[in-house]
Amino acid sequence: MKRVAFAGLALALMACSQSGAEAPIADQWVSVAVDVTPVDLGVAEVGRLRFRGGLALSAREEMFGGISGLEVLEDGRLLAVTDDADWVEARLVLDETGALVGIADVRMAELRDGQGEVFQRKPDGDSEGLAQLPDGRFAVAFEQTQTIHIYDLNRDGPFGAAQPGPVLAGASRLPPNAGLEAIAADEDGALIVGAEGGGRRTPLWRAPLESAAPVAAQARYRTARGFSLTSLDRLPDGGFVALERFYAPIIGARARITMFTSLAGDIEPVELALLKPPMPLDNFEGVAAVRMGDGAVRIYIISDDNFSARQRTLLYAFDLIESAD
Repeated sequence: MKRVAFAGLALALMACSQSGAEAPIADQWVSVAVDVTPVDLGVAEVGRLRFRGGLALSAREEMFGGISGLEVLEDGRLLAVTDDADWVEARLVLDETGALVGIADVRMAELRDGQGEVFQRKPDGDSEGLAQLPDGRFAVAFEQTQTIHIYDLNRDGPFGAAQPGPVLAGASRLPPNAGLEAIAADEDGALIVGAEGGGRRTPLWRAPLESAAPVAAQARYRTARGFSLTSLDRLPDGGFVALERFYAPIIGARARITMFTSLAGDIEPVELALLKPPMPLDNFEGVAAVRMGDGAVRIYIISDDNFSARQRTLLYAFDLIESAD
């Protein structure tokens, strides 16, 4: 896995080696200068969602990009993981109406494996999904190894060794590049994990953290035709929001945002919005839901640019339009 050092960047957090000397810069949080360009969706509302701002994010630093897993914390901070095993943290900037207008204080650091070392191989560090647990820790789903790691950022910062998460029965048989990508935590702290692969009825697991034996899938999530499940998050009022992705060379990109409450049998989610051309779209892989100060349910989605100059990192904000009944 390629790693890049950044000369002249401010260190946001200091870490020391066992000898007490300063750790090398690759071991530190580093500030990243991110350019922000407003993006207009072209519509005020789509489905049951009201558009509340869009941004295209770019940076000269090579490590910025590939964002696949997303959480938005109650204090307005964004936390994400890239599929190159990096953390991204930033502060969301909202205007006086609550619309998304920017991000600030962006910094990045490398994820660690179970021995506290940075991942050296892409197949080992393909981090795709992110979920905050009720106790403040974070669970990260790794797609190619089909594993889950637990991180205590509040205690260790980004430097602590990963703790093993629950093992999911049957996950090892998933395609290497279409595996565990969607992850959320329910109110009891159990992980709800979905696979990108698995066809139109892709498996969902509910895995308590203390599970000693592999946990069997207990439900099937039905995607729209041609779509794949890429992200999950728990909604403030209960239930879950899901993000589905579609791409075909001629048709282009699409994204579908849904919600569901049941975790048994075949799940038929409720579609909240279908994003399609001519809306500006990309490879959307992360979703996060949070309660706003005015009581609205805010849903953020973010795209993975695959570190490609032909794609963009798009961050969109929507508010859920409550039904009249």
